[in-house]
Amino acid sequence: MRAVLVLSFLAAFVLSFILTAIIRKVAARIGFVDRPGGYKCHERPMPFGGGIAVCLVTCAIVLGAALLAQLWKHHPSSFPALEAIAEDIGLAAARLPLLLYILAGGLAMAALGLVDDIHPVRPVVKLILQFVIATSVVVISGMRITAFVPNDLYQICVTVVWIVFLTNSFNLLDNMDGVSATVAFICAGSLLVLALQTMQFFIAGFLLVLMGAVLGFLFFNFPPAAIFLGDTGSTFIGYMLATATVSTTFLNQRQANPLFPLLVPAIIFAVPFYDTLSVVAIRLHQGRPIMVGDRYHFSHRLQRLGKGPRSVLLTMGLVALATSLGATVPYGSSTWRIVAPAIQALAVVCVIIELELANTHNHGVAAGG
Repeated sequence: MRAVLVLSFLAAFVLSFILTAIIRKVAARIGFVDRPGGYKCHERPMPFGGGIAVCLVTCAIVLGAALLAQLWKHHPSSFPALEAIAEDIGLAAARLPLLLYILAGGLAMAALGLVDDIHPVRPVVKLILQFVIATSVVVISGMRITAFVPNDLYQICVTVVWIVFLTNSFNLLDNMDGVSATVAFICAGSLLVLALQTMQFFIAGFLLVLMGAVLGFLFFNFPPAAIFLGDTGSTFIGYMLATATVSTTFLNQRQANPLFPLLVPAIIFAVPFYDTLSVVAIRLHQGRPIMVGDRYHFSHRLQRLGKGPRSVLLTMGLVALATSLGATVPYGSSTWRIVAPAIQALAVVCVIIELELANTHNHGVAAGG
């Protein structure tokens, strides 16, 4: 099984690397570019389309593997080499319908993002369509965040809000070279460790393919970037991570502490949560529309501290690692095993807030003096 997982990651990485390189040249040739201006940081037109590569590679490999599992289920004698992982293949085949719904939703989110990249869609319209897509997938597929409340409507609402919130968190995080892709890779890695610990190999394979596709693109997005994800990629990645979280089982008979499924996702995604909530708070405080872009994101604030693009990326990557890594603590029934990582993540965020507030105060004093 390990060989299959490694091969899935490598295949996604290689295909994403090649496809991103091709799309980069084509996008520049046809004028599919993000032009500088307004609150944007780049100084020259930058090719869009990295998200197309991430989306196509992820969907193709995951769907191909699932269809192969389904084929093996009905004709096992045709693939004798796979008998050693027969049980895992059987589980993957059984989850093919769910996978199809998830991928359909991901393609819909990516298509909406692609339209927005080509011709900007009004934020409210875009948000409404995201809710429609997420609701359709949740209702039809049966995916649910139960939150220990036995009410179907409540579970549907919580799941839809989670998917839309995380989708937009990674979209908002895509504001400087490499940031969204790097944080997504680290968060997916933390989820991967949890999936492997609990022997959820279907989810592990799903995450490894996404990580491979993101890493292949990241080679061209590392500062100074040669191509952007665009809304196509950032919304797709956020959506896929959200559905992977919903599809992951955080409880079993041996690990029955209800705090695990409630706190683990919050710990893993602490950085995108902090970026989204802090920028919304700033916009509300300044009396500006919360759905209009600006340069007050976490990465922008780090840049105003004097950090260059690579230093900003390194800082955000380290913060994401410091917060999400705690969620990979081996499972158990002890409440402390999840409370301690939660406190650690909160402490890291509080230190960041304190440093930012101190810097703001110092600038205010200097300006007053």
